[in-house]
Amino acid sequence: MGGSARAFGVPLAGPGHGRRAALRAAEAELSRYFEESLELLWSADQTGRLVRVNPAWKRCLGHPAEAMRGRSLTEFIHEQDRDAAAAEILSLADGSRDSITVCSRFQTLEGGSLWLEWSARSSPVDGRIHGSAHDISSQRRAEQQLSSEARGLEAMVDDRTRDLEEARAETLQLLAIAGEFRDDETSQHTERVGTMSAEIGKHMGLSAESLVLLREAAPLHDIGKLAIPDRVLLKPGRLSPEEQEMMQTHTTLGARLLFGSRSPALQLAGVIAESHHEWWDGSGYPQGLIGSDIPLVGRIVTVADVFDALTHDRPYKSAWPVDQAMALIRSTAGSQFDPKVVEAFLSIGGRRAEGRPPGGPAATGSREGDAREDPSAGEAAAAEEPIRHAVQGLSEPG
Repeated sequence: MGGSARAFGVPLAGPGHGRRAALRAAEAELSRYFEESLELLWSADQTGRLVRVNPAWKRCLGHPAEAMRGRSLTEFIHEQDRDAAAAEILSLADGSRDSITVCSRFQTLEGGSLWLEWSARSSPVDGRIHGSAHDISSQRRAEQQLSSEARGLEAMVDDRTRDLEEARAETLQLLAIAGEFRDDETSQHTERVGTMSAEIGKHMGLSAESLVLLREAAPLHDIGKLAIPDRVLLKPGRLSPEEQEMMQTHTTLGARLLFGSRSPALQLAGVIAESHHEWWDGSGYPQGLIGSDIPLVGRIVTVADVFDALTHDRPYKSAWPVDQAMALIRSTAGSQFDPKVVEAFLSIGGRRAEGRPPGGPAATGSREGDAREDPSAGEAAAAEEPIRHAVQGLSEPG
């Protein structure tokens, strides 16, 4: 049978014939895939000049294959993305990279543009660059929309944050006024203490963030007075030992109220409320802290508080002359006040005190820190240790 076949010239199928048939079948399948693929397939020489593109390019961008062949791929890329794309193709040609994936805007035949994500690889077999691309315009539009919405939400959050900050600042101011109103008819004491405390802190080199918080928190140093009865708070004469003890509770009461807040300014105010009657030599209250164990903010506010109380009229005393009040603070540096805070205060105290009314000496007595317990009543502030409260990032200069 085999001999008859050879006699009539019919070739016999062998191993080589089967391989060739399989190769032709594979080539046909690849050609069919190339023509029918939804992916934008292309081949280019090492310069990026197109030698073959499939029909998907025309379906996507409108450019016919014959118009694309012989032209550089980058000619069809938006001019703003062209240089970056050319650099990527060059990295394949010079062998610095094996493959690339890029997102670029491609120009349509009608003059518009579409976002394509395209990948390419240099083939060592034929020396060409082979690649594919697909349209990601819808994805990009969705991303841009989300980005726009995110920016809008961010703007709304910023606006809301500003509103909350303004409301918080107003609340702080109202709380300070409420705490002071029963003891100071002008209700300006708290504002002046806040301003002077910030000026002292600035002179001592505190950071801008520290100064903002100190300015907001200092006016609340006496918020605990809201819990002190009028018969004690407004008594014109010397307090009895029992009344003095009751008056001193305003420090811990104020701290208890303020420490319940999550606000950094209110928590700092709690530290000030609790510590602004501590004395540098340890004879203050409520804890009898000594020297640098007293929180920095408490030591700062006490100087501002005592000076302002001494130089303004109160129901129980007349205002002192400014020079007399400053002399008293200078003389108690190292006992009641931190010497470094006093030094900072004296450098700015005269400017802040200009225009204060003269008056006679205040009535002395064992009273809380508003100049009734002692003509120099108050506490000090220093420039050498951290502000101790919830805002742990604030620290005084070294």
